[in-house]
Amino acid sequence: MSGLTEHVSESLLKRVKVSSTETPDGVVHTEVAGPLGVRLLGLKTWRGPGRKIHCDLSGPFKGSFADKVDAFLVVVNRLKIIAEKDGKNVYNLYNPAMPTPAAMRHLERKLRTMAEKIVFPGTCTLSVTPRCPCRCVHCSADRFVARDRRELTTEELLSVVEQAVDLGVSNVVFTGGEPLVRKDLPELIAHVDKTRAHAMIFTSGILLTEEKVAELAEAGLDSMNVSIDADRPEVHDELRRVPGAFQKAFEGARRARAAGILTGVSTYGCHETVQNGALEHLVQMARDEGFHEITIFDCVPTGKFLSRPDVIMGRKDIKRIRALAQKVNADPRPFGVVAQAEANGYDGGGCFGGFAQFYMTCYGDINPCDFNPITFGNVLEEPLEMVWRRMVSHPEYAPHRHSCRMQSVRYRAEYIEPITDAERLPVRIERLPGDGTLLDASAAPPARRRVEVKSDE
Repeated sequence: MSGLTEHVSESLLKRVKVSSTETPDGVVHTEVAGPLGVRLLGLKTWRGPGRKIHCDLSGPFKGSFADKVDAFLVVVNRLKIIAEKDGKNVYNLYNPAMPTPAAMRHLERKLRTMAEKIVFPGTCTLSVTPRCPCRCVHCSADRFVARDRRELTTEELLSVVEQAVDLGVSNVVFTGGEPLVRKDLPELIAHVDKTRAHAMIFTSGILLTEEKVAELAEAGLDSMNVSIDADRPEVHDELRRVPGAFQKAFEGARRARAAGILTGVSTYGCHETVQNGALEHLVQMARDEGFHEITIFDCVPTGKFLSRPDVIMGRKDIKRIRALAQKVNADPRPFGVVAQAEANGYDGGGCFGGFAQFYMTCYGDINPCDFNPITFGNVLEEPLEMVWRRMVSHPEYAPHRHSCRMQSVRYRAEYIEPITDAERLPVRIERLPGDGTLLDASAAPPARRRVEVKSDE
């Protein structure tokens, strides 16, 4: 898109408006207009033979975008399609299907980033309650729970959803605790403008009754991830401290798929499960069961494990998870693997926290991600956009990091180790001594280091 900046001033970019509509035959028309509604660029996107995505450009600045769009289409049309929804391609459970108006919002974010010189989020993860029927030994949200604070009201959450989508978000994720304990969850899901964003939940699956699934489908839920911690029911139930949790989760997921909701498994890899084959077995189980996808998070020292950096996997474990993901994703069967070891690595998108996403506690605190115990503000005290701008202008978050901060030796020394075990979380960034300037020259391979990115570890 650099060609566009050669012809369009920053002042003009700041006044650019992007809008997308879809015709009954499934063609998405995206218009980029300048001041007074002057048409700058038009994109017509559709799915053609072989489920390939095509795009035609028009308007005075089509030449500036042609190469970028062609390169984008090459990448997209190489992606594995894990499902179809309403005649659209689903490449993963975290992004809107293509082509849709919601999927085209990445263009809006790019233009806004070019104009304002800061990034805008594509994903928000909103905790709606601390309540949960499980008592997981590894809970990442446990230390955020505060009995003397109240969870946001329906009206407050509806406002946050609107603010997040206006900020650029095209994937709104509801989590907890267990989000299904909130009776207003269908209302929150329905409030996500489906022409602009995709609605998703993370759930234990325990409460996915026929009635609840019907409510979620009616509200327009696009996808859900069901948390499964082990390939054996007894191990999963023990970790969740709920007898029968494994069976209930699988039964609930079947109901969700029958109702047309895309379903995935959410799990995590650790040294033991990588080495003994349990993780790979769970991947096979998820595929054979009919799930559309499995997400493998790294075992991150967070929540109850915040002071346990020993749980961080070594390079050999990371390499094996990456190889597993690549093998499954190369298989033509419609099932995908999203691995944090790959997505947040040097060949992926780096650390997403405070770059492509943010997390909100059920009390309104805005953190870089759900694993990060540091907050930059609260939506009950100031607008979401103000908190986001504070986050991405901080010395630690202004540069994009190559890998997960919460697994970084450097980041943990600056920001996590000063937090005591007795301290209430999340902690305000101003309370911590780090300024993002400590570097370790060995953190990134020199040949792959980008000049605008500080090293991570």
